[in-house]
Amino acid sequence: MARKKKNRGRTASGKVPQGRTLTTHDNYLGKKKSGSEKERPVVVIEANERNDLAVVPLSSRPGKNRTRLSKYQQGKSYFKHYVEIEDDEGKPIRVNRKFKENHPNMDVSDDDVAFMRDTLLRHSKPMQENQKKMKKFRDKKDPRD
Repeated sequence: MARKKKNRGRTASGKVPQGRTLTTHDNYLGKKKSGSEKERPVVVIEANERNDLAVVPLSSRPGKNRTRLSKYQQGKSYFKHYVEIEDDEGKPIRVNRKFKENHPNMDVSDDDVAFMRDTLLRHSKPMQENQKKMKKFRDKKDPRD
């Protein structure tokens, strides 16, 4: 009889925890086609009951609409000021072939996640767009209801 592996690092309900990083390609983020094939880490800032994820892309370079994460990777990472809740096909972001979960030792701290959320929703140029996306993310009803 095969033993079932316990999914370490997940919450008791099996949700992806806040701060978990996923690896994806730029062309899977959002509906806009960037044409970039670059592999990029994204941070989970919120998960709902169905394990749909709201994520924020990370970057290794400073730039417009980016903020440095001083406690993550010795301050060499920046987060972009854009929340993503859908993939390139308009489907909810979930851990799958497009979004691969990284090891828990790559997680972003709770303090950094709180800082990111505050910046994204209250102190960034695209904050109104981010607030709309988060409202849409939280208001989504389960189609099985």
